[in-house]
Amino acid sequence: AILILGLILHFGIVLPHLIAHDPRYHDGATMSVGDDRSPAHSVHTTHLWTTHSFTIYASIVVSSIALISLWICAAADPGILPPVSSPIRPPPPPDSLPNGGPIPLGGPLGYRYCSTCNIHRPPRSKHCNSCNCCVGKFDHHCPWVGNCIGERNHRTFFVFLISISVLTLVVTASCLRVLGESYSESALEEERERAEAAEYDGDDDVFWNTYNKEYHPHVGDGYENGNTRPFHLEVAVRTLSGLPVEVALGLFSLLCAWSLTSLTCFHALIVTLAQTTNERVRGVYQYG
Repeated sequence: AILILGLILHFGIVLPHLIAHDPRYHDGATMSVGDDRSPAHSVHTTHLWTTHSFTIYASIVVSSIALISLWICAAADPGILPPVSSPIRPPPPPDSLPNGGPIPLGGPLGYRYCSTCNIHRPPRSKHCNSCNCCVGKFDHHCPWVGNCIGERNHRTFFVFLISISVLTLVVTASCLRVLGESYSESALEEERERAEAAEYDGDDDVFWNTYNKEYHPHVGDGYENGNTRPFHLEVAVRTLSGLPVEVALGLFSLLCAWSLTSLTCFHALIVTLAQTTNERVRGVYQYG
């Protein structure tokens, strides 16, 4: 539900605002041709999403991969070991140490008897209390997926982690870009209004000319330095208050990006070491 809501806000609000604030477009409906931005060289277009085609395509592709991999990971069999419904305890497996095999009984790297499932589960497997079954090559039980992560769906889960991490980064970058472009538009509009007011009143606005000298040297002549912080705060507060969805979604996606990227790096580490989360937490291979 959180993923679906985030995608609705991203595609329904953030990306349209990103297109609307694109400086290459006039009034949100025309595209300048070449380097000439005069109205005579502007062309009306109904495909405004082409202004940020990379962001649009990346959002569509990554969100599709995330949704598909999430669905597959949640619906797939993680590697459930069938239980034995019998009052009699089964004998040790043929390849166990008591039967002349190489695998011992007990220990982290041997067969272990599960009284709930009435089976000798193989090495690296574990009984999941949430699913109430033994899972082969058990990694962990993921409440967000609603399924165990095991031998048969660990690859899909890793793809889901990568795609959802990239998606949160794209959403965060899009929100920041909307806020940045909106702030630039507000600052330029404020600059234009103050310049017109100063010209109309015949008065030199020392505060505004100081801002122009520091950030827009091409506007006006040189004036004495002054404090431009009140102007920046005013425009910043106006921008943040005018875009509450982008602010909230950007902060939330930033926190998600931090945690999900860290989780993805952790799983990349244990995959390269041929371990599972369960084995890593228990320290099964800490001595070699």
